[in-house]
Amino acid sequence: MKVIKTLILSSIVFSWLNAADPCELLSIDDIKAIFPDGDITITTHDKEPTKPLGIKRCFWDASESDMKFVQLSIIEDEETHIKVADQFANNKQFVENPQMIDGIGDASYYGGSGLKIGAGLHVLFEKEGVLLTVMVGLGRGNKDELKHIEIEKELASKILTKIQKEQ
Repeated sequence: MKVIKTLILSSIVFSWLNAADPCELLSIDDIKAIFPDGDITITTHDKEPTKPLGIKRCFWDASESDMKFVQLSIIEDEETHIKVADQFANNKQFVENPQMIDGIGDASYYGGSGLKIGAGLHVLFEKEGVLLTVMVGLGRGNKDELKHIEIEKELASKILTKIQKEQ
């Protein structure tokens, strides 16, 4: 019985240590690299996953008046009732004209820019049990889709590197 209690406690501690805080997966310097003149502030910091989907978010505001921001949402298999691969497939079917993106994760798609449902870069890292959504606002009226994808892809790569180091 003592062995079982120890195993359960070890499992809980291991899960707690591996759970990612979205605001620690990117630094202020990472955001400053995109918005060098921005006054970067964190305005949303969801450390606890919402149930049943397990979403945690961080929102870095770079300009109160010009829609310059970075938002990161992360879902981890260990903190959700629905596997991240299933969520990825489900969410994609509700995005109008998702653009498949190569070179990042096991699968990824871009849902466009702006503050609409499904916007941003959605990246599945199935082996790590992680689903990321990275959304960048480059300022009012900036609809440069290629620039959005480039920046979001770069940020997702940085996040994956941190996640892999923690495992």
